[in-house]
Amino acid sequence: MTDIPLSWNKRADLRAFRFLLKLFPEDFLEEYEYWLIQTFRDQINDTASRKEYFSLWVKVFLDLVKNAILERVNRFSINNHPALADVLWILGFSLLYVFTSQWWISYGQRIFRPLENTPFGQSAWSGLVSSAMMGFMIGLSQWVFIRKHIHFNWAWPFATGIFYSIGGFLSGGIDYYIFSNLHKFEVLCKLSVYNTNFHSTVQQYLFPLIKAYFVSLSQVLFLPKSRFRWLWIPVNLITWLSSRQLTMYLHRSFYRVGPFNNWDVFGDFAEGLILAVFLRMLFTMVELEGTSGEMSGELTSA
Repeated sequence: MTDIPLSWNKRADLRAFRFLLKLFPEDFLEEYEYWLIQTFRDQINDTASRKEYFSLWVKVFLDLVKNAILERVNRFSINNHPALADVLWILGFSLLYVFTSQWWISYGQRIFRPLENTPFGQSAWSGLVSSAMMGFMIGLSQWVFIRKHIHFNWAWPFATGIFYSIGGFLSGGIDYYIFSNLHKFEVLCKLSVYNTNFHSTVQQYLFPLIKAYFVSLSQVLFLPKSRFRWLWIPVNLITWLSSRQLTMYLHRSFYRVGPFNNWDVFGDFAEGLILAVFLRMLFTMVELEGTSGEMSGELTSA
């Protein structure tokens, strides 16, 4: 390596090379920048033709980009980017929630189709078992992300499944014993369409609320101790209502758009997103409360 003076155009090449070196991490440049510049200086100074000049730049540019990406990937740690970690956690929770719900609706319920014409399939136990399995799958998708933050984490999906079936059983009973009789009464008495639509609307919102209440009530005791954990119940109620409202709005607004009619996907994603944001905030708050408690304990002992 020599310090032979460069012509003005090759000095411009050297400045461009130094600019491209900014693609590398700072700690890498502190150790290797001088040697890389000296090597490139000798190489660019040895070029005698335009072909050698362009071939050198192509080789150098590709090597710089490839190695800069590798160096940054090797030095990247998700622990050094807490905001990105939160975003990825929330998105992962939401997407797995959507996948589980849609998988059960599309494929899981086929398990019970061979039993529809059997005495079991025509009994109330069929609905209970189906609801329990769907609740278990949803609880399992949540458990994957929150198992390190909750108490008795292994029981979360089982409790979710049990109380999901209880909520479904109660809402089904209300539908059978109250709303079906009301509908028959409306037909016999030839009541107005307004009353029929009102009862239909009540059904669409009442059943998700009943399920949301029982499911969130069973889950809240598993959450870490915090003054905010009881907000899990109203958050679930708001989430299920918002999901239902979004789904109904999309169905009404885009029913003529095309062949895609499964707007429930967006409702499920909104549901998972709201729940994920609340859980992430709750776990962060619990960590902060624990840290502040440790600091106050150290100050008291000191």
